[in-house]
Amino acid sequence: MMQDYQQELIVIRDLLKKNPNGMSVTDISKALKKNKNTVGRYLDILLISGQVDMRTYGMAKVYSLSQRVPLSAMLSYSKELIMVLDNESRIIDVNGNFLSLLQLSREETVGKNITYLQSPEVDVHEFLDSITSDRLNSENTITFKVRDKGERIFHQKCVPTVFDDGRKGITLILEDVTEHILAERDIRESEERFRMMAENIRDGLIILENGKTVYANNRISEITGYSNEELWSMNTLTIIPSECHDEVAKRIRDIETHPDKPSDIQMWIIRKDGERRFVYLRFSAVRHSNTLYNFVIFTDITELKTQEAKVRESELRFRMMAENIQDGLIIAENDRVVYTNRRINEISGYSEEEMTSMGLHGTIIVEDVSEIAAAGIIPHSEKTKIEEIVRGVQPDSGTPGEFSVWIRRKDGTPRFIQGKVTAARHGDVTSTYITIADITMFAEREKNLRERIDALQEILH
Repeated sequence: MMQDYQQELIVIRDLLKKNPNGMSVTDISKALKKNKNTVGRYLDILLISGQVDMRTYGMAKVYSLSQRVPLSAMLSYSKELIMVLDNESRIIDVNGNFLSLLQLSREETVGKNITYLQSPEVDVHEFLDSITSDRLNSENTITFKVRDKGERIFHQKCVPTVFDDGRKGITLILEDVTEHILAERDIRESEERFRMMAENIRDGLIILENGKTVYANNRISEITGYSNEELWSMNTLTIIPSECHDEVAKRIRDIETHPDKPSDIQMWIIRKDGERRFVYLRFSAVRHSNTLYNFVIFTDITELKTQEAKVRESELRFRMMAENIQDGLIIAENDRVVYTNRRINEISGYSEEEMTSMGLHGTIIVEDVSEIAAAGIIPHSEKTKIEEIVRGVQPDSGTPGEFSVWIRRKDGTPRFIQGKVTAARHGDVTSTYITIADITMFAEREKNLRERIDALQEILH
């Protein structure tokens, strides 16, 4: 009976082969002298199995022989991995690519139930679990773990299949997507590392893509007090004090005009709670293909700004004090003059710029080197310099060095000075502080008094 059934199908296929333009059920039944209902059932079998094609013209149905690629050819030439199963999960056919992955031969696979499929080098559990009746005509991703070679990842399609004899089965088609999936995985991991970094830095970060904000970290909200949604919906100038609007608006226009050019802004902002904060914004850009990425780094430097203000205030107080004391003051760092006050400039006759550039030896010129030896700081020598007086004091010793010497002003006038030297070391820097008092008037009075005493002693003797 089965042979008659198959024979009838062969006869209909041969008839359609001789009539490539197609034939209706009526035409075929007349040519074969068969009942139309019987011919219709045979044509349904051929249609379901894919052996014939059907076209409709109004109410008429026209059948023609299907132009199919043989399954063997598809298995041989396809770059995908293909396996064909019957309705009892037996492997009917499998292509070379699949066998190469499994490291099995055709004899070890074809004709065997797939549930017993085993590979010596490949873990096939996930693949076998995917072949269930509820997953037919579906798509999913499966992974084969190959010993010593890592993962091979495939996009799998389960396609219902009808064989020539009308039996049903499934065709498994696997496309290798390993590189694509691993690349996506690397991108996700990279994005996750970037996000972790961006959310844990102390700076705010905004990323714009062709002028549109695509990312902002939480630090932005912490600095401004506004949520990201509030910031994107409000005018930028809202958080900027009114006295800074014109300057900031101008800088923003410059940045928008030249988005590729690095730039920066320092400005005050007003937080949502009304507190004023000082921020430093740096703008940079990277162009990739047709996309321009702008990065805005948002740093809260209020504490630094406040500390700088305190330092400037402290420096101002020091300068006011130094400029109003009666003694001259010289500060040197590693033997280089870094500060002189107004009084030492009056005593020496040299300006601050001259003393800074020429140094102590060029400006504080000792009149008589024997006076240095008398000061008790260093031994007397013809090469003695004023710097050597200073170097005679040990940093952080607690005992200041003192000296009294005659010097020559810039205009040649002799002056008698009395000095005190202290020094301190901070890391690699040795700071020396020299205070100098001009006691020329007292020295001249003492000299005159000594001369009168000497003259009186000569008279008495």
